[in-house]
This record gives sequence, C-alpha cells and structure tokens, in this order.
Amino acid sequence: MLPSRAVSRRTPRFRTDLAVTLTPMLGGDRVVCRTRDVSVHGLSLDTAAWFPVGTRLEVTLIDPGSGSALELVADVVREASNKRWALGLVLVEPPPEWAGVVAAASRKSGPIDHGVRRMRVLVIGDDHRQRSAMALYVTSGWDVLFASDEAGVEEALANVTLDAVVAELDARDPKLPEVMRIAKRMQPAARRIVRGPGTSEGDLVHRFIDREAGLAPLLDAVTAVIK
Repeated sequence: MLPSRAVSRRTPRFRTDLAVTLTPMLGGDRVVCRTRDVSVHGLSLDTAAWFPVGTRLEVTLIDPGSGSALELVADVVREASNKRWALGLVLVEPPPEWAGVVAAASRKSGPIDHGVRRMRVLVIGDDHRQRSAMALYVTSGWDVLFASDEAGVEEALANVTLDAVVAELDARDPKLPEVMRIAKRMQPAARRIVRGPGTSEGDLVHRFIDREAGLAPLLDAVTAVIK
C-alpha cells in the first residue's frame, strides 16, 4: 500500500465529479457518493460515510469516456469526519482503464464548489431492495448512506445530520414503524419517506411515494417543507 502522504502530497490530483458506489469487501452497508478529485494512485470522495483506515472497499463507477462500469479495489487511508467530510482511498492494482479516467479529469479539471453541501440521505432496506434502487440513488447527486437494520439506522443518525430518511419498505413491514420512530426521535427535522405503497397515518411518515415513479417525486419529497 502507498502511504497516504505519498498519495495526498506528491501525486498530481485532478478535480472531477463522478458518482461512486462503495461496498466493504468484508461486509457492511454500501454508500453512494461523489468524487472530489482523482489521481493515478487513488481518489478523494465527498461523503459523510465513515470507514476506518485500512478498510478494503469495492469501488464502482461509470467511466465517463467509455460509458462502461469500472470496478476497483481500494483501501481507506484517510477517514471522513465531521470536520471534513472527505474519504481518502488508495487503489489496489488499478486496471489500465483507470489511467483513462484520470487523464480525462486532467484535461477537464476545474474548481468544484465544496462550500455547497450535498443532500445527505439515509436509505433503509434489505440487500435486494438496496440493489434494485441503486441506479436511482447513483443519479441523484446526493450523499447516500445505506442501512439494513435498526442498529445501522441508529449509527447513521448519531453521526451525520441527514436531510431525509428513505425506507425501501412496504407499509406492512414490521420493521418500518420502529426505524421511523428512531428517525423521529434522533433527527426530527429529517424528512421521513417511504418508497412503496401506503398512506400516511399519524406523523411517523411524512410521505409515501410510488417505487416505480423515478427520481422526481423522491426529490420533491426530500426537499418538501415539513408543516
């Protein structure tokens, strides 16, 4: 592994904004985020997700040049924190295609306004539901964290200020009331949304939206003013 100092100080980095999906290789919840910059040896990501130094991740993104999916393996060399939500990764034996991504970024590199915080959304659902909705969240431009159980929900809510909690669950799922109660208690200002059939009764869920309706109604629900 290259030391983090070599990656951050000696290797030329180029600003680029690409959607990235991270999956811990030894198990854990995946994350959807965006790149800050890339280099031949690694990349920096704009994300509130926390992975400890040394975590090995599967990194998936779309090569903007070819339009094909590019799968990489990387180790965490700099943790994200609430002082600076940036995750530093060093790549493990990057494929030749990665050099093309970096070269394209070097030609187009320009300033990225990191003063504008991305919307942060927690998505709750089992692995199947997470995977089926992945394309939607990758195109959202949001910083998306995933959780599959109550413990994961509590951990995310305790460490990150969220704009919304989105449940990929059916209204009759016994898990739904409990995760929404946790969200209401820990971060009452976050929108509580269910992508699935159902109607809002009480104040646990702000809005139910059609799972097949695409990004527009979800964006509307996440940004809606809570009355």
